[in-house]
Amino acid sequence: MNSHRTSVAVLPGQALSARPRLFAALAAAFEIVFEPWTPDARPAAVLSLGGAAPAELASLRAPVLAFADGRENGGERFEVLAHARVDRRVRGLALEDRLAGEEIEDDEVLAVSGGRAVWTRSNGTAPVQRLRARLPELAEDELLFNALSARPLAFVALIQFLRELTAPGGWTPPPLRASIVFDDPNVRWRRYGFIDYRELVAHADRHDYHAVMAMIPIDAAWAHGPTVELFRRRRDRLSLVFHGNDHVKRELMRPPTRDAALSLLSQALRRVERFERRTRLAVDRVMMPPHGMAARTMAQALAALGFDSLCAIHPLPWTETPPGEQPLVGWRPGEFVDGCAVIPRIPLSSSRSDIALRAFMDHPVVLYGHHDDLADGLDVLATAADAVNGLGDVRWIPSEEIAASNYALRLDGETATVRPYARRIQVQLPAGATELRVQAPDAALDAAALTGWSSGADSRRAFGDASGAGPDRRLELRLHARDAADATSIALPPWRPWPRLRRTATEVRDRMLPLRPRRS
Repeated sequence: MNSHRTSVAVLPGQALSARPRLFAALAAAFEIVFEPWTPDARPAAVLSLGGAAPAELASLRAPVLAFADGRENGGERFEVLAHARVDRRVRGLALEDRLAGEEIEDDEVLAVSGGRAVWTRSNGTAPVQRLRARLPELAEDELLFNALSARPLAFVALIQFLRELTAPGGWTPPPLRASIVFDDPNVRWRRYGFIDYRELVAHADRHDYHAVMAMIPIDAAWAHGPTVELFRRRRDRLSLVFHGNDHVKRELMRPPTRDAALSLLSQALRRVERFERRTRLAVDRVMMPPHGMAARTMAQALAALGFDSLCAIHPLPWTETPPGEQPLVGWRPGEFVDGCAVIPRIPLSSSRSDIALRAFMDHPVVLYGHHDDLADGLDVLATAADAVNGLGDVRWIPSEEIAASNYALRLDGETATVRPYARRIQVQLPAGATELRVQAPDAALDAAALTGWSSGADSRRAFGDASGAGPDRRLELRLHARDAADATSIALPPWRPWPRLRRTATEVRDRMLPLRPRRS
């Protein structure tokens, strides 16, 4: 058994067997062993799933999280209080859950509904937390991450409880990071549609955010010098990433084979590399797929060509409905699919609660939109930045840096173990670490697609193998694909006039939109 696994008892014991899917997912997510409660048990903590009296809970000699029993009411609004015992990222959130059980009172109130306590905590060496929410079993096709938004009172409290329990020997997650992505803009002029780059930089300085332009590689043939200079000079506020190749309909969803996807991506890479040589302006090796989705063949090709990540709407980027037998899909800060790291993104219009719950799960906050989202001005960006900045100490950074910081780390004595969530990461080793290990990434599909890792010019190592840590505390680690490919040796797609004609027409449309009379 893993020495890091913590024992948690479930009271009554039959409540554990009644929720096999939920507890199996939680055990994998938190490295916890759940066991039925017995009178002689000495667990690190107890989950009480209804029926135990407050005096009985207080006598268990371990921290307790007690869920309600009995009939549930309809959905009711509740507010998580700005309390020091609550994760900062969810303080002040107004959410909805189905309440159950009797009214509760304790030393500290952590959440209320209609002025009445729905989450409380007692003081003492073995504190008891009580909830007016039941803990449901996961439905057959339900993801653990989706349960968080469906039943937030139960799962916010549960996740926080298990994190605190496992923190002493657990993982340090990635920091809070964010960016705002606009699909389609290029650097052919001072502005693109409703986006004026100089105005955007000034606004980002005032409201503290970073804006990413997802540029279509077909647009990389020409650039406006002063705009390129602005992007070079203000990388703290502006950066570029890939956005498909030609941006034709369903472009990244269509390649029927890995070879076809490799051909399309090789053309995108060559176009961008010429742009970078000419302008000395970097384009981050992160793919923002048009319409937020990409076929599995495209994920395989992105892995083969060494992209840092794919930033998509869904963790399996070709489907809205991941397979039910993988309840942890979408749970982590990044998902590996056939060797391709997938980082989540959400709409710019997302609510404060949606943003906060993503951050609560240690996901990077990548908000995406289009230039016409700014048709009424930049206030929408100020609102989004305010929602993110209120969550804590956030780093607004380019997509490349979000990917590079997407890892968790655990220190065992003098051994630092890294759990990567992107193909290329920049690891800051803690003081005292003399040995480094890289854990094989949890993979939603094809766990063998990545064969090992390397640091700098060092030779490739297998996952789990130890490497001596030198004096340099900051290391760049790369994960290696089983079927790596070289873009310069791959035949490109045949030339067709339609993509360029279509892109010209859409760009003209976008640039003309601000000139049209506004309807009152």
